[in-house]
Amino acid sequence: MEKNVEQRPSAKPRRRRIGWFTAIAVVPLLTCGMHIGFSTWGNGYASAPALGGIPQDSAPVQSTGKTIVFPGNDGSKIALPLQLTEADLSMDSDRSYIRSAPPRIPEMSYELSPELKEKLQAVLVYRPDMQGGYLLLAPAGWKASGSVGANGSYGLTLTNPDNIAENLHYSDNAWACQGCAINNIGTYFPDQADWADEQGFTVYEPMAFDQWNDVGSEGDNHRTALYVTTSKDGFYQKGVGYYAEDINGYLFRLLEYNLAQVSSIEDEVIQSSLHFFQSHHGPMNMETD
Repeated sequence: MEKNVEQRPSAKPRRRRIGWFTAIAVVPLLTCGMHIGFSTWGNGYASAPALGGIPQDSAPVQSTGKTIVFPGNDGSKIALPLQLTEADLSMDSDRSYIRSAPPRIPEMSYELSPELKEKLQAVLVYRPDMQGGYLLLAPAGWKASGSVGANGSYGLTLTNPDNIAENLHYSDNAWACQGCAINNIGTYFPDQADWADEQGFTVYEPMAFDQWNDVGSEGDNHRTALYVTTSKDGFYQKGVGYYAEDINGYLFRLLEYNLAQVSSIEDEVIQSSLHFFQSHHGPMNMETD
């Protein structure tokens, strides 16, 4: 669903794909030797490695053989393919492989248009270092690879197999790297730039937003923003950011599409996956029973 967005003054243009990696480079999320592993769950799938050990004798595999049912906004049932993927732990991480049972998928309440049945997929990411996982919506057929940094920050990249320059990125500092979170809050929420500067994490390259809008006036919605930016290289970025504060410090989450100006991905697909993220203020978390 399209949002009405307010226009913000443009800052100096810059290459946003470079800006994306600059914004999260300090989070050890995608910089930890990303040899991405996959595994499958359930009856008939590959067995899990022993507790506390990293598998050495077999390469994990990916499964797309399951489906997940969402309610349709016309009263129908929408069965989406479910891609199960395991996040790869950083080589520098001292986190143990738990290999708990996969989370039981609850009944979905998020409504989808029936027209999206062949165009969307659900992606359930397994965290081998903790119980449960998280769920995102993405264009059907896009391939997922997830990682967990040494400090516990994590993320996911989904790539368009028909145009590998197009992708969908999710990043989450997981309450780690407080400087990263503060700088990102100031970057993606311009009204927080002065606050970030006061904390000692100045935003030296403000982003030039073509569109920007927080989705509410208070609470979690006020800390959730939709935005659009453009690059000089024929690509544009469409995303949603969220931040929170508690006794642990600051949390920052971002889901962002990087798309060619002339793309085969329909806007309704993009909007549905972003709105699913927006409605949960992040991915949908799933824990084992």
